[in-house]
Amino acid sequence: MSATPTDIINKKDIETKTEELESRFSADRKQWTSRISEIVADLRVVDRLPEVQVKMLSYRQILVEKIPELKSVLYKKNTSYENYYKMLFRHYSLNYDIKLSGGEKEKLIRVDIAPVKRQINILESHLDFYGECMRTLDNMAFAIKNRITLHTNDTM
Repeated sequence: MSATPTDIINKKDIETKTEELESRFSADRKQWTSRISEIVADLRVVDRLPEVQVKMLSYRQILVEKIPELKSVLYKKNTSYENYYKMLFRHYSLNYDIKLSGGEKEKLIRVDIAPVKRQINILESHLDFYGECMRTLDNMAFAIKNRITLHTNDTM
């Protein structure tokens, strides 16, 4: 007996994992937003600039380590997507009861594989978020330098 799309892709399992992923990433986004907001608030106080600079560099390093980890997960998920696509194409080409055109196969495959594509989109979105956090922290390095320069000029 040949595999069905349900045998190939366990949508319920994927949906559960997707919800866990969304929940984890939501908490992570809140944490990073809070960290960056804290640094921005501390930039106003000149006496805290050394501490702010250390935090900024520390957070940047954390992101430098997290981004490749997330990219690795994304690459694996893309590979799974391609494998699922191949298996579903084979199923609809050889084992489906009705002869389908290429466009019909494509539509059925896209519907069956949508939960995996959703995970990929979530991972890409979070990777973009990390990239924006990194750019914000990089800009803060210049803000710290400018703040120190302003303070030095004011005290002279």
